[in-house]
Amino acid sequence: MKNMLFWIFFALGAGIILGKLTFDRYENLQVQPVINLNDNIYMLKYGTYANLDDMYNDVTSVDRYVYIEENNQVTAYVGAATTKKNANKIKDIYNNKNVNLTLEKVTINNDEFIQNLNEYEKLLEATNDEKSLLIIENQILSCYEKTVVNDE
Repeated sequence: MKNMLFWIFFALGAGIILGKLTFDRYENLQVQPVINLNDNIYMLKYGTYANLDDMYNDVTSVDRYVYIEENNQVTAYVGAATTKKNANKIKDIYNNKNVNLTLEKVTINNDEFIQNLNEYEKLLEATNDEKSLLIIENQILSCYEKTVVNDE
C-alpha cells in the first residue's frame, strides 16, 4: 500500500513539473498571425459635410449610405469594396444614374467586417448585373453598420 502511494505521488509530482516546464516554454513564444487582413478598403464617397443636418439634406438620390464622422466633418459613403475593380463597377452604376462619386481609400480597423467584405467581394467578382451588384452593396453597408458602427 505504501509502495502504491509513493508511485501515485511520484507520478503527480512528475506531471506537475513537466507541465510547468512545458507551459513556461510556450509563455515566451513570439507568435505571428496566420492571416494578415488588409484593413485598407475602397469606399465610394458621396460627399463631405460640416454637420449631420447638411448631410441628411443633401444625400437624397441614393437609397442606402453610411457615414463616418472625423475631424468635425461628416463623410457619406454609398459603397465599399476591397478591390478597385469592384469599386469601379459600383461607381459606374451610380454614374449612369447621374450620381457623381469619388473613390477613396479608407482604413477600417475591424477584422470581422474585413472578413465579411472579403466574402462579399467574391460575389461582386462573379456578377455584372446592376441589380445584383446594388443588392450586394446594400448587404455590405448593412454589415458595416452592424459590425463597425454598432460595435464601437
